[in-house]
Amino acid sequence: MFGGNLRTPPLKTPPYGGRPKFVKLAPGDHGEWLDPVYFEDPYTHKGKPGVEGQVVQWGLTPTDEENFPEIDIMGSMSRKSFAQFLYSPMNSPSRRTPEEQFVDVLKARKMRELDAKDLAGRDKRDVILRIRLMDVKKNGEFRVWRRFRVAAGIKLSVFQDKIVTPIMGWTRNLHAYVFTDFSDGALLGPQGIRSIDYLHWISCVGHDYINDDKYLLAHLFEKEGDVFGYLYDFGDKWFHEIEVEKILPAEESYGRAEILDGRGMCPGENMEGGWKYNKFMEEWDKASAMQRQTKNQEILKQPNYREFGKELARFDPRFFDKVHAEQCLAEALASRNSVRSGAKSFTTPLREDVDPDEANMIAHKPKRGQGVVRNWNESETGFWQETESHVKDKRSQTVCAQCGKPGQDLKTCGGCRGILYCSLDHQKLHWKQVHKVQCSRQFLQQ
Repeated sequence: MFGGNLRTPPLKTPPYGGRPKFVKLAPGDHGEWLDPVYFEDPYTHKGKPGVEGQVVQWGLTPTDEENFPEIDIMGSMSRKSFAQFLYSPMNSPSRRTPEEQFVDVLKARKMRELDAKDLAGRDKRDVILRIRLMDVKKNGEFRVWRRFRVAAGIKLSVFQDKIVTPIMGWTRNLHAYVFTDFSDGALLGPQGIRSIDYLHWISCVGHDYINDDKYLLAHLFEKEGDVFGYLYDFGDKWFHEIEVEKILPAEESYGRAEILDGRGMCPGENMEGGWKYNKFMEEWDKASAMQRQTKNQEILKQPNYREFGKELARFDPRFFDKVHAEQCLAEALASRNSVRSGAKSFTTPLREDVDPDEANMIAHKPKRGQGVVRNWNESETGFWQETESHVKDKRSQTVCAQCGKPGQDLKTCGGCRGILYCSLDHQKLHWKQVHKVQCSRQFLQQ
């Protein structure tokens, strides 16, 4: 998964006398530690498939024997350390790096392909998908997977935020992510995200991606059996694969998002990726009952289990808590979309008397209709912070708050005017179940 040793790699003579075929180097940059692929012509670039026949990260990164991207992390860090101020000088306009220039061509080519793609009605069909967490196995079987139903006409950004994240058990709007089209390695991800892992690790995840709020789930598959990738958290790198098990007939497609089955609880955030978690679970299998309790605490102290609300004795990472996952899904559907530019972050003030607003602890200035929400935790030394939207989502960028159905015919709640429904029946049902309290509180605050 990570190639190279842990010291600065030696400089090599760049190809073509240091003159790339397409990209433009900044003054002072002679291609030091720049991968030779970026000296080639992006218009003729074609990625080489790995052992599973899949292309990853725009075809710019080879795969290892287990089909994971073989990332030369020290080479990437050396390149970034050398070149970052050449392309983003202080008090001067920044310019696109050679890697970004190269990927810009690949992005434009892929977007033309996606825009011209005939979806053949797939955007009107429901699908049954299986998502599995890679590199976490026992006896050759995946320890963590989910099987679920969803409308293929859902925007990819909403699919990640309100479907995949809650049913897997990750934290919404905490980390960056990308979907991968394995046919050519194209990447699609969140526009404008400013999460910590994105800022530090995008250079190890293909350098750039297509905005996923412009395309549908239906753009990533054509037939049953197709598989596409999903990488969550650019730092820890939790690799997933999503398989299309079944494309339902139009007459059986009603748009409802539904969890069908699953196995294993989600790992804790910040547990360093699939390879480390697999080792963790191997140790868990061999541990005594008391040792297992201690290991369970390691999982439950992570951000995605802060509101789990169940006793330690009732937690077993081997078994899937479907009821809890359904609650998380329902909460996500009934909320507004995450504000990617204001991703969750944990802040530790240098002094107890520091006012977060006065100390400018906001990564970006919220737009109109947005606000910063902070949650202080007495057991920790700081607070969680996130920018949230206070206005309704665009119809093209959301789903029914009750069932998860996408569509331009969604109707706005007349009270809070914050969420949308696909039908009056679903609005009434959601009102009785949960929204009466939510809506009344929000309406009174207006």
